[in-house]
Amino acid sequence: MVKVEGTLEKKNANKVNKNYDKEELTRTLIMGLVGLVLVLMPDTLNKILGIIVGIVLLLIGLGSIYTYIQSKISFTSSLISGILYTLLGIIILISPGSVVRSIAIGIGIVLSITGLSKVRLSFTLKEINTNWIGTLVIGVITTILGIVLIFNPFSGDAITKFAGAFLVIVAIFDLIDNYILQK
Repeated sequence: MVKVEGTLEKKNANKVNKNYDKEELTRTLIMGLVGLVLVLMPDTLNKILGIIVGIVLLLIGLGSIYTYIQSKISFTSSLISGILYTLLGIIILISPGSVVRSIAIGIGIVLSITGLSKVRLSFTLKEINTNWIGTLVIGVITTILGIVLIFNPFSGDAITKFAGAFLVIVAIFDLIDNYILQK
């Protein structure tokens, strides 16, 4: 462990620590708010998100088809990808909730990475102070929640509510963790 001896080094270390604490608190609050929105309005968000993704894919597909038709040097791959993107966009627009499973997996991956980072941080804290066990427990729980979210069998609104609940729980754990680290 590096020993901080000078007052300038101590001031810089304190400033870096305060900036980290503010960023961590902001991230935690945003995660908690997103989680609450997901819990309270899952159906609406699923449909809106599905419609947005469907429109984007449809536009990409139609753009690729248009480029193929207008191009003097035509690439068959441009036409094929354009048709596939267009079909996928239409399918998603017909069933906008189908995108939700992918988003739940993405949130699960993010939670797993966050949890593993906390586990790694806990071992660093072990060398510095005795408040490392809380960080380890929170990291393990967050990782488990992320893995469950990746492999959960739910669909539609249940996934969204599940993801939102996990985000709220992780935000609460992070607030507790930050409080423990402040002591």
